[in-house]
Amino acid sequence: RGHQVSVITSRLEGDATFELDEGIEVHRVRALNTLETRVRLPYPLFDPRLFGVADRLVANSDVVLGHTHTFLSTVAVARACRQRGVPFVLIQNNPYIDYPFPLSILQRVADALLGRFTTSRATRLVAISEFTREYVRRLAPGRPVEVMYLGVDTKRFSPVTSDERRAIRDRLGIDQEAFVAFTVRRLFYRNGVDTLLEAAALLRTRPELRIVIGGSGPDRAEIETQIARDHLDQVTLAGFIPDDDLADYHRAADVFVLPSRTAEGFGLVLLEAAASRVPSIATRSGAPPELIDDGESGLLVPVDSPNDLAAAIERLLDDRLLTRSMGEAAFARHADQTWDRSVDQLEVILTDAVNATIGDRPG
Repeated sequence: RGHQVSVITSRLEGDATFELDEGIEVHRVRALNTLETRVRLPYPLFDPRLFGVADRLVANSDVVLGHTHTFLSTVAVARACRQRGVPFVLIQNNPYIDYPFPLSILQRVADALLGRFTTSRATRLVAISEFTREYVRRLAPGRPVEVMYLGVDTKRFSPVTSDERRAIRDRLGIDQEAFVAFTVRRLFYRNGVDTLLEAAALLRTRPELRIVIGGSGPDRAEIETQIARDHLDQVTLAGFIPDDDLADYHRAADVFVLPSRTAEGFGLVLLEAAASRVPSIATRSGAPPELIDDGESGLLVPVDSPNDLAAAIERLLDDRLLTRSMGEAAFARHADQTWDRSVDQLEVILTDAVNATIGDRPG
């Protein structure tokens, strides 16, 4: 839309320090991924040079958008914005994460220190769901928090004809007669893939069911062990799915499954499935109840309940007409929830933040 955009993020092994990505400047600062590799906590530990890079970029910016309240990159730009009088908009992508002890203690400390620091310095506070907004309100009592739902790229994610679907399944190596339950997740604790595998074990006697799991992450070895231990021959680990293939995996599926254990701040994959005319089964973890009309455009199940998840999958497996009607309902419900609409709203938020800051400046 004609705006100049710069991004600051972490640089892990093999990443370039700087690159232009479709005209967007991407600045990467060296970071260690030690906490994720050792205790499964996805939190990059930045080189101290982060603060200098953040200050330089903020000095040349009209407005800064920070993503999620406790990352050190967010802390660095919040600090620089306050010092330089640049408006800072904080968008919160996840609610409170129920990590097991002792990681739960780290989460509470991070909220109390880093979270309150960044939210108190934000010109505007934004959350990607109503559920996430309540979390931000607890961090910043009395502050207004605007909800900005994410959108889906309807040019990439769209329905296909029966013939196109058969061709997609042939290309992906998926049996034409199978009932396919698909999920794409980062493979770590809070995303609940182990619960889906427990549900798969309960459905072992249904040979027509195929469960396809896309994604990578620190829990892959444990997931592979669980599949082998429980003889889950109907489960396929697809690994990392490139962007060019992701839409076709949705189109090849009969149902999308989101088995999140905690902190589902929105569930963009639910919109991608809906845009493909595929219904979803999701846990009541966070925002999915805002996106799924239970029994109409999909099914909602309790968290950490393989029995309920298995029953929901089997319900759709046994009633293909219901599956198709739910897919149609999901498609209709989210037809206008596009990225263009989200960007329209974000553009207004950022512009208002700039104008408000200009009005507050002397002279």
